Amino acid sequence: MQPLTRHAELDAFCTELKGRLADDPRLALDTEFIRERTYEPVLELVQVSTSDGLIALLDIPALGDLGALGPLLTDPEILKIFHAGGQDIEILTSLLGEMPTPFFDTQIAAAFAGYGTQVGYGALVQSVLKVRLSKEEGFSDWSRRPLTASMCSYAADDVRYLHMLHDRLMARLQRRGRTEWAQEQTVRVLTNASETTQPEDLWKKVGSKQGLNRRELAILQELALWRDDEARRRNKPRRTILKDEPLVELAKRKPKTATAVLELRAVKGVGTRQAEELVLAIQRGMEIPESGWPVVESSPPLDEHGAALLELLSAVVKVRAMEEDLPPSLLAPSDALRQLAIQRTPEIVASLFTGWRGELLSTALEATLAGTLSVVWDPQLGHLACRTDSIT
Repeated sequence: MQPLTRHAELDAFCTELKGRLADDPRLALDTEFIRERTYEPVLELVQVSTSDGLIALLDIPALGDLGALGPLLTDPEILKIFHAGGQDIEILTSLLGEMPTPFFDTQIAAAFAGYGTQVGYGALVQSVLKVRLSKEEGFSDWSRRPLTASMCSYAADDVRYLHMLHDRLMARLQRRGRTEWAQEQTVRVLTNASETTQPEDLWKKVGSKQGLNRRELAILQELALWRDDEARRRNKPRRTILKDEPLVELAKRKPKTATAVLELRAVKGVGTRQAEELVLAIQRGMEIPESGWPVVESSPPLDEHGAALLELLSAVVKVRAMEEDLPPSLLAPSDALRQLAIQRTPEIVASLFTGWRGELLSTALEATLAGTLSVVWDPQLGHLACRTDSIT
């Protein structure tokens, strides 16, 4: 199979594709891209497949854009099937200007169907369909041209089985009454993946900043903005311009001259021009009034009773997860449970008490906080169980 490299080929394919989708409006999708060398990820290949086995590979650098495929990706009547589609959704949304909805993610669905969290595509295909896929091209350089026959075969396999997975997983979800749960979680996860961080919030993604005060965070905000501008100008990933640790060090030390910047051991690979610009960024941060300093939303540390409550809440979640055959981490993320152990108020951690999680957890968690729930070993059932009763 050779990738499509000319729009005439793509137009002819999309004409046939529309006819196939009229019979079964489901389109399997995957992408191959490189994000380690440039400011924005570079889309190299788009793979598409229909339920009756029509597969095409789109060579995006050769085509220049998605062409006639674009309207099909945003058609609300066509279901787009991905596996672990967060990054695919991110890059396609950027290109299309809107999310390619509606969508179905086989990895998320698999978690609700009892196959575990974050199961890989190859492992899921083998488990559900009993087909073993080649791993030979898993770390290929997709910017390489021409693509080898092995690479093209590997890329085609990435969409070849998505319709069959969709069929099997949907049947299993329907039997378990979890179709809506899986779809709710899919929309939440993939919508979050498509959201871009605003430049003024880039400082929030800088690691190891916990020791900075609010004034220093204002400086870090300006430094993160400078790094983003420099990365965009040079078309390089942000962290290849300057890693997180030097940004934090600069915010702490607040050097006033380019020479002082260059003398810092943590700051490597920075030239005189960049050092001067870093000093200006630090000065801008220093001039921000206190009312404009960033605020870090931090949780207070758990006291002894809070730590014990967290263990109890975790045990309740684990029991409910076993009862529902769901991974505990999917049922209740650890950071949300910790927040609940600190605040001890359902309204503060709404994610655990609404939607599909609320259906499964709200009664047990509310009873735990009210002191009316016990976690016991049931000798007749042979496993742990939650019991709700009045405690005197």
